[in-house]
Amino acid sequence: MKRTPIIIPLVILTLFLFLGQKTQDNPYYNKKGKPSTYGIKKYIYDNQEDLIKEYGFYIDSLYSEVVIFTDDLSDYDDSGLGEYYTTFNEIYITEEELYIAYEFKDLSKFKQRMSTHVDRTVKGVVFHELTHAYIQQTIYILQRDNYPVSKEYGQLRIFPSPQLSFGAKFIEEGICEYMLYYLEESSPIENPFIPKTETELLDKLNEINVLYIYSVVFLQEFLDTEGIYRGIRILLCNRPPSYEEILNPSMFFARLNRNII
Repeated sequence: MKRTPIIIPLVILTLFLFLGQKTQDNPYYNKKGKPSTYGIKKYIYDNQEDLIKEYGFYIDSLYSEVVIFTDDLSDYDDSGLGEYYTTFNEIYITEEELYIAYEFKDLSKFKQRMSTHVDRTVKGVVFHELTHAYIQQTIYILQRDNYPVSKEYGQLRIFPSPQLSFGAKFIEEGICEYMLYYLEESSPIENPFIPKTETELLDKLNEINVLYIYSVVFLQEFLDTEGIYRGIRILLCNRPPSYEEILNPSMFFARLNRNII
């Protein structure tokens, strides 16, 4: 029987231990190779100005200063991975270890293909929340210039009906999610959930599928055609969709006044 030189297993073992120790000692990643709490904090602290500049380069400049913080948002009521606070122009993203990567480009091509549209990167969550800030900025500019922003959008919502309040949230979250695909910070949507009835639309179990996935399917052709700058302004200056219009997109887009902007 041919014997394997003992030096070969020792080299392999040493290399394995070295690589394992390197991963374990890297404070930017947890034991699963995902962003760690320390790493998320450090990434935001080091990169927030560059992220805001990059967003402005591809979309539009944010004129008022936005500050980004991290926190454990599991302690907050009704919060997901991020929150934008209009009053102070502040963004909080969770420092819980729930992200697949810091940036989508960090993933291998295989992992990019294997990720789903609900997987999130740290950068992707920042871009989502920056879009909320951009929408508020756009509302302010439109109102300043006497454009007819629909009252259901913006910080001051004057007695909106439940339908139109839901419709406004649906449109705003859809715009924010669309940006992630536009900026290549998320995988494409495949086999999306399409609600067929009002019951399916409003079912709490379908909330993520409706507000963060179907909303993109709903808006994609319109925003692809009109462009982000003009498309957002048209949407904000028209009444949000009703339940029926969300279920039947052609009804909504057929009634939009596109000559406002």
